[in-house]
Amino acid sequence: MSNIDHEIHTQYDALRLTQQLIDARIGDIAALTAQKPLTCIGSGASYAIARAAALMARLRLGCPAIAIAAGDLLLHLHTYRPALEGCVLVALSRSGETSEVMRSIGEMRDAGVAFQVMGVSCTAGSPLSTLSDLSLSMPWAFDESVCQTRTVTNLFFFCAYMTARLAGDAALAGDLLKAAHGGPAYLARIEPMLAQVAALGWTHAVVLGDAELGGLCEEGALAFKEICQLPSNHYHLLDVRHGPMVLVNKQTLVIAVLSANDCELELALVRDVLAKGATVVVYSDLPVDIAGVHSVSFGEALLPPARGIAAIAVCQLISYHKSFLTGANPDAPDGLSPWIRL
Repeated sequence: MSNIDHEIHTQYDALRLTQQLIDARIGDIAALTAQKPLTCIGSGASYAIARAAALMARLRLGCPAIAIAAGDLLLHLHTYRPALEGCVLVALSRSGETSEVMRSIGEMRDAGVAFQVMGVSCTAGSPLSTLSDLSLSMPWAFDESVCQTRTVTNLFFFCAYMTARLAGDAALAGDLLKAAHGGPAYLARIEPMLAQVAALGWTHAVVLGDAELGGLCEEGALAFKEICQLPSNHYHLLDVRHGPMVLVNKQTLVIAVLSANDCELELALVRDVLAKGATVVVYSDLPVDIAGVHSVSFGEALLPPARGIAAIAVCQLISYHKSFLTGANPDAPDGLSPWIRL
């Protein structure tokens, strides 16, 4: 068994520990973040999660929140400074030592920016933890593989469950736990079909997803670049018609994450993609019946952030099984480091 196979299949066990961490530290999190704007940063996969975290905070907490790629912040601190004063910098990192994240914090302090840091990493005692006003470590979510799967799911769950607890949103918290607890059975049910999808002749992937799932779907697209090393992109569902559709063809895999199983605008888009000859996988909480579509469903209605916990596994499993055909090593792909040191 490869590391990444193990990490995909143990991510739900890790989510239980992540839940326990947040439940134990929610008072500290609330005290740090109360009445303060949030700036969420990360690099690569963690930046995609930062995008989702910032939007969830704006929508569900009514909190001013933005996401900035850590490298962008490092290069353009003075441009972003007006948005940084007085913020809590939510720094997301698998290793807790990614150069762009660490150096951005140092540059902000050297420039005299007034801010506090909540460091969220998947290693204990990391350099990030020493720079944080509040350090939250999830070593059980650390991926030994260069390509991130379990880490991504846990970072997203951390942000979503933290938001639910801060908002007092019992329905969202319950749905997130439902997705986590049902994860192993869900994976066992969908993996054989997704392995068959991986064996088809598509050569590039498009992941479609909106709103709070947009950042996570961007990470889902990144999984194809890293794990099976095939070209991939993320677009919003209806926005794919505005240019990207010209590149959808018989060699394209399209994964569409639907907001409902009966939204005619979304279903019409799926039919348009099918008409281009693409291989189409649709994730919906409840099954949809569209001729020619590979349908994946969790089996129960979920609020959008919880839907993301189920949907991201589709990208992870297909890209992992596709790596057997492309010859890519999903644990240690050539030319990719587990984290970047500048």
